[in-house]
Amino acid sequence: MVDLLREIAARQLRELDDNIRLVIVHPNYVCQRHLLNVLFQTNKSIYIRFNDSRQTHEQLRAQLDDSLARQEASLESAEIVVLDEGDRAASDSLGTFVLELLDRMKKGRVLLFTRVAPGFVRDSADIRKQTGFIPIERQLMLSDYARLDDKMAFLEVRALGSGRVMLNGRSVDDWDGTLPRALFFYLVDRGMTTRSQIFETFWPNLSTREATNVFHVTKRKISEVLGVDLTTYWSGFYRIASNIDLHYDVFSFTEMVQNSAVAAPEEAARLLSYALSLYQGKFLRSVETDWVKRRRQEMEHLYGEALIGLGKLMEQAEKPREALGLYVRASAANRHREDLARSIMLLYRQLGWHEDAIATYRRLESELENALGVSPAPTLQELLGEIQAEAERVH
Repeated sequence: MVDLLREIAARQLRELDDNIRLVIVHPNYVCQRHLLNVLFQTNKSIYIRFNDSRQTHEQLRAQLDDSLARQEASLESAEIVVLDEGDRAASDSLGTFVLELLDRMKKGRVLLFTRVAPGFVRDSADIRKQTGFIPIERQLMLSDYARLDDKMAFLEVRALGSGRVMLNGRSVDDWDGTLPRALFFYLVDRGMTTRSQIFETFWPNLSTREATNVFHVTKRKISEVLGVDLTTYWSGFYRIASNIDLHYDVFSFTEMVQNSAVAAPEEAARLLSYALSLYQGKFLRSVETDWVKRRRQEMEHLYGEALIGLGKLMEQAEKPREALGLYVRASAANRHREDLARSIMLLYRQLGWHEDAIATYRRLESELENALGVSPAPTLQELLGEIQAEAERVH
């Protein structure tokens, strides 16, 4: 996946229109550093790394002059100027600095590495026209923030992991309490829900009147945090408002895993690879309410199936090491699955790693004994005997 995204980013960089002179490495692309080798293949690159936080315009200019002197470089002849850790600079100062830089360069591009989408891009129509983000892949929630629809609120929600929310490319962090955040994720995850379902989930012990008051207060706080109403009420259901362009990792993950089941092998492998890259951890791992726990189990199960599915495709493609890695990851969440242990043992055997195959059986044996009081199936015991005999012959 790392190599795939790096290839996508490198290709998109080559194919950018000439009028795109500010290229921003997408802040949601976790392997940004892998692009540096691609960028420095040309001798006409200048590298500037911002050192201090909240740098002013004057400090940025001073650091530019220092970098040019140390690298004995000229802006006029540079093809690419790399600005690293751009989020250390104040947004307005960085915007002014970038415009000046582009004017001085006359040609060539500025490439910005940053962990947050720069506010000056969203705020300036002139800069947006000259800006592009890479890599762009909507299935992986890597969207071009310079091309957002001004009439829509662009909402990105990542619940696979600690839980992250971004609105129009900007992180939403202050929820004014845990309840508004929890209700927000519930409404997003359900997509469409009734008031009684909400009350049963969050306030089962309150009267309808009391629950109604708490619900409306909490829903109003969500609107205040976002600056836009998250839901609309129609025909007895609360639904995501029509003016919100929602991108939700759980929906994307689920859809890609399901679609992989009916896709051709090559497309199925791509879909499963994309889905697995979205799974950044257990569903809302910091929240321990009942509905979250149930959803977490569902996602963990689907994650395991995605790993196994991609593992089978790797076996069919005669890539045993890749398949083994996927099966081992799947076994961490499926410790009692004998079919999975068998696949792992067979691959270890194929690779000549007999001791690892035997250790896999022993772990399964211990898990089954402790949890269920049973032994592995006879067929698995026979496989163990075959592998032990082979190991003795080898040694």
